[in-house]
Amino acid sequence: MVNLVAPGSGVSRDDVLTAYDMFLDRRPEDEYAISWHMQFPDRRALADHMLGSEEYRLRTQTPPAPADDQVYAGYAPRELALFEQFPPYDGPGSPGFVTNFLGVRVRTSFSTPLQSFDGHVEGHPVPVGGVQGETAEFIGMLRSVLDARDRYALLECGAGYGPWMAIAAAAAARRGISDVRLYGIEGDAGHFRFMSEHLDDNGVSPENRHLIHGAVGASAGTARWPVVDNAADVYGGRPMDDGSTDYHGTPQSRLVEVQVHSINDLLQREPVWDLLHVDIQGGEGALCRAGVEAMNRCVRRVVIGTHSRALDGEVMSVFHAAGWTLENEKPTVMVWRDGAPTLETMARVDGVQVWRNPRLTVA
Repeated sequence: MVNLVAPGSGVSRDDVLTAYDMFLDRRPEDEYAISWHMQFPDRRALADHMLGSEEYRLRTQTPPAPADDQVYAGYAPRELALFEQFPPYDGPGSPGFVTNFLGVRVRTSFSTPLQSFDGHVEGHPVPVGGVQGETAEFIGMLRSVLDARDRYALLECGAGYGPWMAIAAAAAARRGISDVRLYGIEGDAGHFRFMSEHLDDNGVSPENRHLIHGAVGASAGTARWPVVDNAADVYGGRPMDDGSTDYHGTPQSRLVEVQVHSINDLLQREPVWDLLHVDIQGGEGALCRAGVEAMNRCVRRVVIGTHSRALDGEVMSVFHAAGWTLENEKPTVMVWRDGAPTLETMARVDGVQVWRNPRLTVA
């Protein structure tokens, strides 16, 4: 290799080529650039010139760390201190289950992707969440428990196997809250069966839970629900629109009629709700518009999963107009597909919004 720092020896064409390769990791632009750099009196002067160039500085400097608001985590780093207020589970894992930091166990048979986590014990759901939900969802849940006093009430809409009911029960127990009222509504028959098993597995007393097999909507009625062969393989169901294909564009020949419960009727079941969790695969905007006045009166906090960028904005518009405070927010992650039947089918990761009702809570 040419010694680029030997003074007084002149600069050759090979010296210039070597300097470009060593300092800029490229070839010279042209013959003129080579000739120009050969005018330096010695190799040290050439090296000093290269080391002082803007191109070299940009190549070698460590880029500045991004600011907190440039990384869309959905929460602020200071909010992670909330997890420290709930003593973590420190026991062993269980075969056939995944266990989270609160000790809540989920059967791996409930969801096919969970099977690779058999026996695993999760730590805090940071930075992007755990198998049961997003970090921001957990933060909203924990805040709702910390704000509760001697009772806690949760309504989980589109409950699936009921993860948030079991998580709320475990978090409330750590805060010494014994009067716990958990409501879950789910339209898929297989997932509804999972919900009872899940709450049994986690020691949630039948007296503390109220499970409803049905859909939730802006108004009461009935709807057609697609039937699946294996509930563990398919999540994300919702009532069928007119026609024989679902919102993914998949033909559905096996349908069952389910009762639709209005959000306003459901909210009448408790005088005050500490948390309303909504994950209904596309009806979030209509549900919130129909129920926001009742929520103003009796819901302290809402955690809502969104399933398209349009729904992100629609839900935000509803709660903003109603004077709620947005505590956490992360938009839907989508992959655009030309010709997709609905925006919801392009969602790769659900969005999440956490709203606080200032009429019933303080900051």
